Amino acid sequence: MHRGGDSAIGGEDASGIRLDAILDAVPEGYCIVDRDWRIRSFNRAAEAFFACDRAEMLGRLFWDAIPTVAGTAFETNFRRAAAGETISFEAESTAFPDRDVSLTASPLPGGGIAIVFNDVTEGRRAERTVRESEARFRLIADSAPVPMWVTSIDRTRWFVNRAYVDFLGVSYEDALVFDWRGIIHPDDIGRILKEQVEKEAALQPFALEARYRKADGDYCWIRSYSQPRWGTAGEHTGFIGVAFDITIAKEAELALQRQVAERTAELEALYNKTPTILQSQDAEGRLVSVSDRWLEFMGFDSRDQVIGRPSLDFAAPGSGERFLEHDWAALLAGREVRDSEYRVVKRDGEIADVLVSSRPWHDSEGRFVRTMAAIVDVTGRKRTEEALRQAQKVEAMGQLTGGVAHDFNNLLSPIIGGLDLMQRRGIGDPRAQQTVASALQAAERAKTLVQRLLAFARRQPLQPAPVDAGRLIEGMAELIGSTVGPRIRLELDVPAGLPPCLADPNQVEMALLNLSVNARDAMPDGGTLRIAAAVEQAGEEAEDLAPGNYVRLSVADTGCGMDEAVAARAIEPFFSTKGIGRGTGLGLSMVHGLAAQLGGALRLRSAPGQGTEVQLWLPCAAALPAAAAQAQSPRAIAGAGTALLVDDEPLVRASTAEMLEDLGFTVIALESADEAAARLAGGLAVDLVVTDHLMPGMTGAELARTIRARGAGTPVLIISGYADAGGIDADLPRLAKPFRHADLAAMLTAILG
Repeated sequence: MHRGGDSAIGGEDASGIRLDAILDAVPEGYCIVDRDWRIRSFNRAAEAFFACDRAEMLGRLFWDAIPTVAGTAFETNFRRAAAGETISFEAESTAFPDRDVSLTASPLPGGGIAIVFNDVTEGRRAERTVRESEARFRLIADSAPVPMWVTSIDRTRWFVNRAYVDFLGVSYEDALVFDWRGIIHPDDIGRILKEQVEKEAALQPFALEARYRKADGDYCWIRSYSQPRWGTAGEHTGFIGVAFDITIAKEAELALQRQVAERTAELEALYNKTPTILQSQDAEGRLVSVSDRWLEFMGFDSRDQVIGRPSLDFAAPGSGERFLEHDWAALLAGREVRDSEYRVVKRDGEIADVLVSSRPWHDSEGRFVRTMAAIVDVTGRKRTEEALRQAQKVEAMGQLTGGVAHDFNNLLSPIIGGLDLMQRRGIGDPRAQQTVASALQAAERAKTLVQRLLAFARRQPLQPAPVDAGRLIEGMAELIGSTVGPRIRLELDVPAGLPPCLADPNQVEMALLNLSVNARDAMPDGGTLRIAAAVEQAGEEAEDLAPGNYVRLSVADTGCGMDEAVAARAIEPFFSTKGIGRGTGLGLSMVHGLAAQLGGALRLRSAPGQGTEVQLWLPCAAALPAAAAQAQSPRAIAGAGTALLVDDEPLVRASTAEMLEDLGFTVIALESADEAAARLAGGLAVDLVVTDHLMPGMTGAELARTIRARGAGTPVLIISGYADAGGIDADLPRLAKPFRHADLAAMLTAILG
C-alpha cells in the first residue's frame, strides 16, 4: 500500500487518490505515525474514538497527542512495532478509561507504524455479564437439594450441581462423564433408553421414571424432568434437567397396585364360571383375565395362551383401529361403552360378530388401571340379517328388472315383427334388405338380452322337464371347447347313472355356455376348465335349498378368482369386472334366476389367485306326465277364418294383426280381455283367440278359462313375455314375446293342425 519515503505517509497513491480519503471509509480507528513518532494520518473513526479534532492531531508527537499511553504496555507494544514486529493485543487500562480496546500495530516501509484499534467494550461487558450469570446459576444450582445437570446438543454434560455429585459419590470431573446406564435397574434399562431417545427427539419437556442403584447397592426410584434449551437465535443447544427421589411414593403406588391385583383376582375367580363371555384388560390394553366362556367361544384351551396378549390381537381388520379411536378414548376418559359392534378372529380363523360393553376401573387416586368387558355373540343374527338384506335386494332388483324386461319385450315385438315382414316381402333394394337383415339381427340380440333379464327376475317362461344332465354336458363339450379356445384345457367329470334333473334344457345349455365364457375371460393366459355333475343331498340346515336330492352342475376354472367384495356382487345384474364393451354383466344373474325359478340354487366359491367354481343345483325329477292334448279340431291355417286379437299395447297389437292377416285370417283387434269376453258372450263367433296375458283388468289366462267354461272349444293362444304369479295353465299354448312371423305360423300350425 505504501511506497518508501515520507511522501507516502498521508500522501497520494499511484491513482491519485489520497490515502486519508480511503482510511476515512473504514469503520476502525486508524492512525499512522512516522519514524519520528509524529502523527501523519488520523481517520474519522479515530477522531470520534478520541473525541478530538484531527487537524490538531496531525504533525504532533504521538506521546504528546495521546499522553495516556506513555509509560504503559501500549507504549511498549508500539515501540516493538516500530522495531519491525506486528503486535495485536487487547487491554483495559488507564490509557483508555472505562474502555476495552483491541489494537494492532504494524511497521511501515521506510519507518513508522500503522495503528488500528477497535472499541470492544460492549462485547466484553456482555461476556462478563454471561460469566456473572453463569456464576450465579452455579451458586443457586449448588444450593438446590436435588440433582441438576445441563447437557450440550450432543448429550455431553458440561455442568452438574453438588447434589448430583453427592448422589453419585464421585468427583465433579467424573460426574460430568459418568455413564448412568451402568446403575439403571436391568428391568428398566431398555424402556428408559427407548423413552429418552423418543422424547428428546420431540424437543419437548419430558419426564422419565426408573430405578437407580445407589453407592450402598440399594435401588431407589428416580423421576427426572428434562427441559430443552434454546440459543439466542432459536437453535436447540441441549437440555437442562432435575431429578427427584420418589421411592416412598412409588413403593406406595406399587403396594396399591398389588392390592388392586388381589381384588381383581378375587373378582376373576367369581366370574370365571359365568356363562357370559367376559374379559378384563389393563391400562396398556393387555388381557389380564378371561372367563371360561370366553375361552370356549374363542377356541382356546387355557388362559396361558391368551393372558398378557394385547386384546387387539383378536380384533378383525378394521375393528382394532375403530376401538382405539372411539371406545378406548371414552374408557380413558372414565365413560362406559355399551353395545359397540366389532368383529373378532377366533383361534381357528373364523370371524365372529360381537357386541361389546365395557366399564373402566380407577384406583383411589383416580388413575385408570383396567377395563371389564362383557361380550355377546351376534354372529348368527348378523348373518340372518345380512341374508335377509341380500334376499330383499335381489328380490327388489328382480322386480325392477322383470318389469323393465316385460316393457322392453312389448317394444321389441312390433320392431321384430315389422322387420320380419319387410324381409319376407322383400321390400326395398338389396342395400335396404341388408339394412333390414342387420336390424333384425340386432333385434334378435336384444331379445336374447331380455331373456337373460327375465331369467334373473325369475319371470322367464320355462319348459321344465326331466333332463339327463350328463348327456347334456357331453353334447355341449365340442361347442364349449371351441368357444373357450385352444389355450384352455377342458375337463369333464360326468359319472354314469345320474338321475334326471328338473330343468329347461335350453336354459341350462345357455347357463353352462355363459359360465364357460366367464371362466375363459378369467384365464387370459390359459388354464383348466372343469365341468362336472354329481348327486347331492340338501338337509334341513341348507338355507338356500329345500331338503331333498339335487343334481349339482359345477363349472370351475383356475383363473384369477374374485375377492370377497366382488363375489358378493357377482349375481347383480349389469355388474361386471370385464370392462366396457366386454359383456353385459348378466351371465351369473341369469344363472341365479334360472336356478331359483327351477327350485334350485346357485353357489359361488372363489378367492384371489385360486380360481372360481360356480355350482348350479337342480332338483332331481322323475318322469313328468305328458301335457294333456287340447280338445281342438284340426284345421288348416290358410284361409282359416276369423281371429280375435287382444292386446293392450297398440304397437304390439298392430304388428300381430298384420302377421295374422298375412297368414290368411280376418282379424278383430281389441285392447282388453274384458271387452273381448263381453263381445264373445254377446255372440261374436271366431275361429281363434290370440291374447296377451298381463293387461289391466282381466288377464289373458282368465279370458281363456272363460272361453273354455262356455264350452265353445275355440283355440286360445297366449302371447306373453313372462308368467305372472298366478301363472298360466300348463295345457294352454304359449308364445313368448317378441316373436317372428315363422314363430307364430309354427305355433298356429301346432294348435290348429
